[in-house]
Amino acid sequence: EGTFAEPLYVLDDFGVDQGWSSIDEHPRFMIATTSDGVPDIVGFGPQGVVVARGRGDGTFEPSRLVLNDYGQAQGWTGEKHRRLLADVTGDRTPDIIGFGNEGVWVSHNNGDGGFEQAQLVCRGFGYNEDAGGWRVDRHSRFLADITGDGRVDIVGFGGPGVHVAQNLFRRFRTR
Repeated sequence: EGTFAEPLYVLDDFGVDQGWSSIDEHPRFMIATTSDGVPDIVGFGPQGVVVARGRGDGTFEPSRLVLNDYGQAQGWTGEKHRRLLADVTGDRTPDIIGFGNEGVWVSHNNGDGGFEQAQLVCRGFGYNEDAGGWRVDRHSRFLADITGDGRVDIVGFGGPGVHVAQNLFRRFRTR
């Protein structure tokens, strides 16, 4: 009927009181990290990637640091770097895609709510000038399957126009 129950407090994490200072600096997502289809909380915190697995009843398991990367401690900032989740490999689980200084970094989902170490997969779309000089506040970058193969590609709106990097399964080819 379009109404909601009263909100319940279900987890002591991911809030400003725990150091998650802003949406830009510490993005948080609701997405199923495993094939069970239950949404989990994935956050890019000060120390790296934190996941709280969903129980399927509106509550979450305690959060845990699953990857010591993509956080402020590793040099990632909301001012310079976008971090997203999308299925890069076509296995129906989300991978981490980070637009870093040197280009695009990917951490593949390992199937249990965790992620592999980051790998530089494309030397474009990055903050440094030799990686394109992309800026969060001026250059949009999206992940979409533009080839119809079931894996996301990168589409960026840069200074001179539209840039595309097609997904080559574990890396990207730029045009």
